Amino acid sequence: MYEDSKGRYWVSVADGVGRLDPKTGKVMEMLSERHPELKTFRLVHALCPLGNDCFVAVGDNGLFYYDAEHDRVWIPDAKKDKFYKAGIKYFGFLKDVRGLEWFATEDGIRVWNRKNDRLYQLTTVEGLPNNAVSSLLEDDEGIVWASTLNGICKITLQTDEKGDYTFSIVNFSVSDGLQSGIFYTHAALKARNGILYFGGAHGFNYFDPKNMMYDDYASRPILTGLTIFNTPVNVNTEYNGRLILKETLNRTREIVLRHNENFITLEFSGLNYANPSHTYYKYRLQNFDEGWVESNATSLGRAVYTGLRPGKYKFEVYAANGDKIWCKEPARLTIVVKPPFWATYYAMAFYILAFGGLVFYFFRLYIRKEKAKMVEERKENARKQQENLEQMKLRFFTNISHEFRTPLTLILTPLGSLIRQQGDNELKQKLTVIYRNAEKLLKLVNQLLDFRKLEMQGERLSLTMGDMVQFVNEACEAFRELTTERGIDLVYEERTEHLYMYYDHDKVYKIVNNLLSNAVKFTSSGGKIVVGVESMLRGGKNYAVISVRDTGCGMDEKDLGRIFTRFYQAENGKKGESGSGIGLHLVKGYVDLHGGEIAVDSHLGDGSTFTVYLPADLQGEEHDASHQEEVTADLKEEEADDKEEGTDGRKKILIVEDNTEFRTFLAGELRTDFDVIEAGDGIQGEEQVLAEYPDLIISDLMMPRRNGIEFCQRMKSDIHTSHIPFILLTAKMSEDSRIESYQAGADSYISKPFNFELLWVRINKLIEQREKRKETFHKTIEITPSSITTTSLDEEFVKKALGCVERNMDNPDYSLEDLSSELGLSKTHLNRKLAAIINMKPLQFIRSVRLKRAAQLLVGSQYNVNEIADMVGFNTLKYFNRYFKEEFGMTPTQYREKNKNV
Repeated sequence: MYEDSKGRYWVSVADGVGRLDPKTGKVMEMLSERHPELKTFRLVHALCPLGNDCFVAVGDNGLFYYDAEHDRVWIPDAKKDKFYKAGIKYFGFLKDVRGLEWFATEDGIRVWNRKNDRLYQLTTVEGLPNNAVSSLLEDDEGIVWASTLNGICKITLQTDEKGDYTFSIVNFSVSDGLQSGIFYTHAALKARNGILYFGGAHGFNYFDPKNMMYDDYASRPILTGLTIFNTPVNVNTEYNGRLILKETLNRTREIVLRHNENFITLEFSGLNYANPSHTYYKYRLQNFDEGWVESNATSLGRAVYTGLRPGKYKFEVYAANGDKIWCKEPARLTIVVKPPFWATYYAMAFYILAFGGLVFYFFRLYIRKEKAKMVEERKENARKQQENLEQMKLRFFTNISHEFRTPLTLILTPLGSLIRQQGDNELKQKLTVIYRNAEKLLKLVNQLLDFRKLEMQGERLSLTMGDMVQFVNEACEAFRELTTERGIDLVYEERTEHLYMYYDHDKVYKIVNNLLSNAVKFTSSGGKIVVGVESMLRGGKNYAVISVRDTGCGMDEKDLGRIFTRFYQAENGKKGESGSGIGLHLVKGYVDLHGGEIAVDSHLGDGSTFTVYLPADLQGEEHDASHQEEVTADLKEEEADDKEEGTDGRKKILIVEDNTEFRTFLAGELRTDFDVIEAGDGIQGEEQVLAEYPDLIISDLMMPRRNGIEFCQRMKSDIHTSHIPFILLTAKMSEDSRIESYQAGADSYISKPFNFELLWVRINKLIEQREKRKETFHKTIEITPSSITTTSLDEEFVKKALGCVERNMDNPDYSLEDLSSELGLSKTHLNRKLAAIINMKPLQFIRSVRLKRAAQLLVGSQYNVNEIADMVGFNTLKYFNRYFKEEFGMTPTQYREKNKNV
């Protein structure tokens, strides 16, 4: 029952909590009627006052708070409120003078401190006589008394250094004067005079906490027994062959154990003769226990420790009497666990020395290794320096060789023209000798460049299908005239009729050419050279075998292992003849590129035989055509096409070359057919292009300030100049240089030295192709930008221009200014660009697109002529008919009639 400040009585009945009318003795109303959430609280054990007209109702389903003044209900949530635990029975509630809230439950006491949001739980582990707590009372001293199913306990609170509460519990039972049996739930009362009443199964007990007498004496405990691995250790009795206790344990200050005697039990007694069943102990083993372990026992206490590591420990134990008064001094025992011999200080010292020795050994080993490494690095650095020196020499000779190619071009190109124009046979023969020796010099230069490229791993195979037999035979025929002049018999032995396989034609030609050159060089007049090609199965693999045998001076056997080394020159019996030491090195490199082998058999004075084995199963692609094949195809195409240039006047050509002599020569040769302008480098060339807008550009690749690649990229990436054909001339013959040139946008790539007729034909071909693309726009109805342009930039330009006109097809007011604005070009540049691509002015272009769309509509739709004229942007039918007739040579009606069945 609970009475609030207004005199209303709240009672717990069978169906929950309701308000009682004391006059009639009837329950007037139930809280669950106004608060449906309380319908589950049908059995409430107690109504505990909380202050301010509030009470706590505790029962089997938990608890709830009720504010009688404001008629408000609050049910704790186990997920949000830490103090509340769902699923257990609550028997009582107490709010003490400290503000702590105590909850008596079937699972111990829960103490909630709202100030710091801290929950304490007290169970039999902490010292309660039983976990089922029946009632809670607080005496005048702030001590909490709790009745349980097994006696009454006193709970004293203290605060530690951190401000947290600690709880000291003293239990009372039948031996202390209490009745036997259980104490009933919520059967407790604190009278006004401070006496506490607790009701139980055999009546009730009451006492005044202020008048209770406590035993203030607590004796110092004694150690009574030692057990190792459950075996008692007795005084003056050996254990494991040795004496551990020489006197009683209580008088022993220290015991020494072995490392394998680390499972021990210590027994101790508190000497509580007055109430031995209420003896409390707290003990710890320093260096093992983290804190004090507290327990109670009937008389003897026990501490068990397992797995003690080697070391020194100190055991301490305090005892307390029935009123939990602790003794002042503990009982102490030092326990020493000896380490095994492998963990002793001597063993550690040995380990340290051994480790130090190993460290010193490995350090010496490391120093020795580092010294050896330094020696190797010095050797490697010396080798690299020597290699760099050789590379510098090679680069020097390579650069000189590149410089040779331009003067040789100036010699060979005009000389070839003079030979063709010369009618005097004697003079022509002399010029031919000059031409042949210039070609020989060019061959030597090319050989040096090939050697440099091979050294830099820049050579790659370009495999094409061919007849190896015919190829080698033709290579031999090139030497026929030379061998005849020297009186040497050159014989080609036809060992097989055909041998088709993939090989790099250029590199195989150089292999055969070098071997034949050496054979001719070291064979005297009257000698013989035999060349043969055959197929051979070697090691389960097919090979093409090329052999070159001569009857020359031969070589000493000691030189055979080094003749393929670069710059090595073997001594031979033919005076005045020596090589550069490059040719056979190149041959070996090219054979290795094919994955083949080369062998030599030679004897001094008996001639030499070189045998080359090339795999016959190499794979290539037929469409990989060499540069020479492209040039040949272009020449044949040009020879078959005799069409002369149109009547648009002479074309303008820009020559960009840093070599003044070569530039002057080219300009003089081309001026007979073209208007020529000149520039000394890429920067001057760009200035000339923007000033003159030539019809074609010829540029050298290697130039100061701006080279040909950069110049070409700038021209091809500028919308104003991207349509101009571009020819690159260079002394570089590598595939990489050709690829780089075409990636830059070049339309053609010609290596120096070159035949002037080839350049002339290539110029005319590019100009003619440009004119044909212009005609394509005029002749076709369907406009395809890719068919009238050569670069992606020009194609995008034409697409954009067509799109602008298409979007404004039905707008008769669409003008040149509108098209120029949409394309982002001035009228002058737009005029020049369209003239260069399709040979039309911008207005002509707009009109032509409209008329082509009209022609498509005449054939593909049912619209009449007037409707179509309006759809393509013509204001009057008169002008539409006139321009349509100019474009297609017939009227719109005639055009529809002619193409209606097409």
